[in-house]
Amino acid sequence: MQQHTYTLDHWEDRSGHRLAWKFGYRGTAGEFGRIEVVYPASRRGDRHVTEVKGDTVPVTSFMGWAYGRKPSLYMAELSVGGAGVRLKRNRWAQTRAGRAVRMQVAGREYRYLATSARHRDRALTRNGVEVRIRRHGSGARKKATFTVLGPADATDLALAAVMCGVNTRNLTRGGAVRAFFGRSMQWLDVFQ
Repeated sequence: MQQHTYTLDHWEDRSGHRLAWKFGYRGTAGEFGRIEVVYPASRRGDRHVTEVKGDTVPVTSFMGWAYGRKPSLYMAELSVGGAGVRLKRNRWAQTRAGRAVRMQVAGREYRYLATSARHRDRALTRNGVEVRIRRHGSGARKKATFTVLGPADATDLALAAVMCGVNTRNLTRGGAVRAFFGRSMQWLDVFQ
């Protein structure tokens, strides 16, 4: 089975007002060329947008309820090459595989799931292809490493890259509990 590894470096642009700050990952992914992930690429009320652009990858965007600087899986919308994609997940499932985000892009079924209890290890899978995503490092040394197993194409890489700019804690039970308490505290602030 084919295996390739690509690494994108974290970047930040903290110029101007803090609401205009941008973050993300960028780098070169072999034959796919340059890839850049930007979050939040834009803000629409209480929703943030993460966007992926590159030499050969389709423009991909993910919009969801803001959780920190990234969009969350709550009220999420995904667009690949301008076409909307329906997302499905079972937030009450007990296993990581059951909590996976399911999507259908270009006639192919994908699953994006947590591969460990930590929020840094994820995988995007479809029939015959798996893209493992690992975010590691801290500060200026943050990186996102993609290990591609099988004959992946530009759409596979774009989907994996956009999910690096999405808060996916809810894909694990522990992350879902932490997110619930975080949202509860925000709701309590509303009533004060």
